[in-house]
Amino acid sequence: MEADMHRTQDTYSLSDFRQRTSEHLDRIREGRVETITQNGQAAMVVMSPERYDFLVHSAERGHMWREAIRAHRAGEPGTPAREAIRDLAEELGLEL
Repeated sequence: MEADMHRTQDTYSLSDFRQRTSEHLDRIREGRVETITQNGQAAMVVMSPERYDFLVHSAERGHMWREAIRAHRAGEPGTPAREAIRDLAEELGLEL
């Protein structure tokens, strides 16, 4: 799933969301992210579970990379290559 920029045309009022929930859900299932406003202010962001999982996973990966770079710059020992490859294969469900 690609991380694309949120489009302003994907902003809807809460009353529109209530009245046309099925249409909104169709767009969300297609991967769109919608911002719902209340009294003209952003009140919530609605997305599919798959998009949410993608964003959470991306944030976790980013945190892991920042920590790895910090540890490297601090001269801390890293994970041995064999162990790292084994862990990655396990995470991806691959057999070595």
